[in-house]
Order: sequence, then structure tokens, then C-alpha cells
Amino acid sequence: MHANSAPGPKQRSRSSWGWARGFLDHRLLVLGICVAVGGFAGSVRGLMDGAGALQILALAGAGVLGTALAAACVVEYAKR
Repeated sequence: MHANSAPGPKQRSRSSWGWARGFLDHRLLVLGICVAVGGFAGSVRGLMDGAGALQILALAGAGVLGTALAAACVVEYAKR
């Protein structure tokens, strides 16, 4: 390259969660809340109906995942 050529674009360092910032928005928060409510309500309903342990655990796991997703959105929003 020539000495008087324009410098290239600056490279920004990206954090390990840099790719996730675009995904953690209000739509994902609503999805997380819906999954959490559906999972916990489904597990309670399964307990009342006498469903199998695996079905109850799967629905409770969906509830926990939805809660974690909603919490991640809230934490990310608080960092902004």
C-alpha cells in the first residue's frame, strides 16, 4: 500500500454476547413470558390430571426456559 492511502475501517472488538444483542428485544421478552406461563400452567394441569412424570418435567422445563429467556431480556435492557 502507498504511504498516503486512506486507512481501512477500524476493527471493533466484539464481546462474546455481541451477536445476541439484536435478539434480546421486546418480542423475545413477550415470547419468554408466554412460554413461561404456558409451561408452568401446563405442568400444574399435568399434575392435576395425573400425567406422566416426563411430561410434567418437560413442561416445567419449558417454564424455566421461558423464565430464563425473559430474565435475559430484562437484564440486557437494564444494561442499555
